Parts: sequence; structure tokens; C-alpha cells
Amino acid sequence: MYAKANSSNIIKEVRDLYNLVLKDIQDLAAMALKDADVFYQRLSSRMERRYMADASEMQKECDRLEARNQEIDSMFMSLYTDKAKGILTEQRFLKLTATLEQEQEANRKRIQELVLVMSRTEEQESDVRTFIQEIRKYAAIQELDEAVLNRLISKISVGEIKKVDGQKCQEVKIIYNFVGEISSN
Repeated sequence: MYAKANSSNIIKEVRDLYNLVLKDIQDLAAMALKDADVFYQRLSSRMERRYMADASEMQKECDRLEARNQEIDSMFMSLYTDKAKGILTEQRFLKLTATLEQEQEANRKRIQELVLVMSRTEEQESDVRTFIQEIRKYAAIQELDEAVLNRLISKISVGEIKKVDGQKCQEVKIIYNFVGEISSN
């Protein structure tokens, strides 16, 4: 521990951080109690922007890749027919089918990735609802303790002290479990 600096300043800073976190929890709980639907919409729309800004584009890409895989399946049948008729050599047939199989496998992997990202939306909705249920429990909170902090907060990030308009300022980010950082607007 490096408490050589003015320890009364350190204690004051810890108290200020404690009060800031407590007030943020109280404010969020009050919002969740006052109008849960509005609060839910605020959190959901923020998370949608963060995670799913391109949901329709991802669905279009999935559809395009699935259509391409069906097209490749048809091409396999055509190549097999050409090989059987003697139009295509064995070597050429193997080379073409290997290339098409690689493309088809790459398409399948990309589709799986996209489906996973799109399914995150459903999880986000559940996370928002869980957070609202949790934060509402703390509407009358007057003191923070370890259990509250562990249940609600993932981490707290404290930035460097900077001078802005002659005053010392310090950025503090509270990252909540289930929903991340919640902006104050």
C-alpha cells in the first residue's frame, strides 16, 4: 500500500467514489421504479445500438450465404453429371469439387457466426430485464456493501485527474453487470 501521500486526501477520494457509486445506484433504481417501461426501452435501445446495429444486414448476409450453398449443391450435381458423361476429367472434377466444398464450409462457418451474434439480442433482452429486477431491489439503499457491489457492478474505472476550466476533474465509469456502462443522458 502506498499511503505515503496525504492519507486524508486518499480517504476523501474513496468517500467521494463511494458516494458517487451509491448515488448512481439510487438514481438508476428510482428510474426503474418510476417507469420500468421507459427505463427498459432506454437500456434496450442502447444495447441494440451497441450489439445489433446491423441486424438486418446480418440476416441478409445469412440468406445470401444459404442461397449460395444451395447453388453449390446444384453445381455438384451438374459437375457429377458432366463427369459421368465424360465431359469432365477426374482430375478436373476433384479440383472443382474441392474448391466448392471449401467455399461451402466457409459459408457454413460464417452463417454460424452470424446466428450467434443475432441470438445475442435475445440474451440482451433477458439481461436488461434481470438488471431492472436487480436494481429495483435497491431503491431504498442507503449504504453500499460488498454484496451489493458484487451483485450490481462488474467494474469501476477511474481515470486520471485532469484540469478542466481550472477545476480538477476525474472520469469515473461504472460498468454494471448484465448491461455494461449506462450513460447519464
